[in-house]
Amino acid sequence: FVDMFREVGYLIPKESVHIDMHWIVRDDMFPKNSKGEKKLTLQLTSHVKLSIVAGTYGDSLDPDFDFTRGPPDMIVGMNAGLYAYSSWRDVISYLYTHPNVTGVFTDYNEHSGLNCASLGGSKARKSLKMNPFRQPRAMPVYCMNLPQFSNGFIYVFNEQEIE
Repeated sequence: FVDMFREVGYLIPKESVHIDMHWIVRDDMFPKNSKGEKKLTLQLTSHVKLSIVAGTYGDSLDPDFDFTRGPPDMIVGMNAGLYAYSSWRDVISYLYTHPNVTGVFTDYNEHSGLNCASLGGSKARKSLKMNPFRQPRAMPVYCMNLPQFSNGFIYVFNEQEIE
């Protein structure tokens, strides 16, 4: 995905927008060539920077999301499974206490997405819809008879109006 974000960076007006992305990954997903470091920073374009950090919020990372410039504008979790992983508790609590920070999450199936979206309240639950950017091919799941797609359903916590 790094090359894709670099290309997007070329489309953004340089003089008015600067983007700092911070990807949080599990320790086992961190690039193997990092020489033991737990943080990697890449300057993709003159105004787009990407930091990859290994860890889990509330465990090895500060749940206040402070990356030198203050709190994030948005938190994104792909195929998050908020109910399935206790590591999301700090993120959900953070979104409750910071209503100006938007959380966007995807899930594999509608049932899971509906349950996870309910953690963000009725507005988040009502935001659940099929993700137009999902993987187009359904994933076979033999233990249940529900349609399942990678990033199949999307929902939003603390949805904001754009001026």
